[in-house]
Amino acid sequence: CLGIKMGAVLGRLVGEGVQKEVATAALGLLVGWYFSRPGIQAERSRPTYAALTHSKKSESALQLGNDDDDDYFVLPETLDLRRQAQLVLARPSDHAGEVLVRTRPDFNLDETIFQTLPTGVKGFLPRTVVSHRLGVDLFWDDGVAVKIQSAFAKLQRPPKHDQRILEFMQNRCNFNTEHADGSFLDHLQFCYEYSASYFKEHSPRVLFLHSILGVGTNIFPMKKEDEPALAAILTPIEMTHIAAFPSILRLLASFALIDELGQTATAKLQTLKSITFHRVIDNEEMTLTGEQFWVQMNYQLVHLLDFLPVAHWEEHADDMFLQQFGPLHAIMTRAEKVMARVDFELTSIDSGSDGRPLSLASFIKMAVPTSVKRNMTTKNVKLFSSKVGHSLDYTITWG
Repeated sequence: CLGIKMGAVLGRLVGEGVQKEVATAALGLLVGWYFSRPGIQAERSRPTYAALTHSKKSESALQLGNDDDDDYFVLPETLDLRRQAQLVLARPSDHAGEVLVRTRPDFNLDETIFQTLPTGVKGFLPRTVVSHRLGVDLFWDDGVAVKIQSAFAKLQRPPKHDQRILEFMQNRCNFNTEHADGSFLDHLQFCYEYSASYFKEHSPRVLFLHSILGVGTNIFPMKKEDEPALAAILTPIEMTHIAAFPSILRLLASFALIDELGQTATAKLQTLKSITFHRVIDNEEMTLTGEQFWVQMNYQLVHLLDFLPVAHWEEHADDMFLQQFGPLHAIMTRAEKVMARVDFELTSIDSGSDGRPLSLASFIKMAVPTSVKRNMTTKNVKLFSSKVGHSLDYTITWG
């Protein structure tokens, strides 16, 4: 009965272009089979590791502002184990067999940067998929945790932040929200440290401030009128890349730019002369030269590292961030434009489940076709841009 009811809901969501009766019946039977399969709970919920390492903020972190200040925020002194491992290895890793993923019971999507996803019936599918993807706690194997932490402790620390930038972020911006994993500032700090370590020819401050002029979900940490003050404490090229970042991010997330570049011959990729697009914060036209464009792509590649699944890539092959990261890395490799050190090979240690007990959210994730998820992502990007009067139109000029 539960399977048929869930199938009816999913049939309405993914049945476009096919007979809804067939979609409903098939999905209903599939759900019913999964929930009646012998031993499913034991198979999917067997605990194996005891080391919980999830933490949102370090107790010894650098604090800005006062505890009573609503805009008070904390820069992390250290990073979580997933981020530490990426910095140690200079690449993302499938940690299957090293970490146990568990659904976080108190996860609230409305406390994250994804709070602006549609609500109601239209928002049911995207909110369910995103919540299942992000609402997790990670339990690491003790030996693996010690190995990662020991290697991370030996890394050279990144340059200290410019105090003027920290004061600007504290006094003129609002970063008081959760990101995909931990606080907004955990994400910014990881991007900064990775860029400082493996993209040394270009400023890491770009990735520390990449979201200041707009997040993909229409959160704007800084007001447009404060842009001149920000530009005054940055170099012109830093400001160019920071201003371009939210727009290029949306062109990648909508798959328009990835699809066009992916279909372009290798020889032609190397002749890209410029790209013109619209800024997210004010929809003004902006142009990057070919050289600036490929540098920007490296910033985007590093940024995507922080959104990849921690484990079981084969199971999560249709993850929208993997769907962006893999093709983008391949395009840049073909064009010989990977400047940041980002080693990547899409392999999986373990093709099994991530270990979480089956739930409605996990079933929906499995049942919804990749094409539907991709179309959903594209529609959401277009919806967010339309709400702020932002055009996703762009033009590439080839040499």
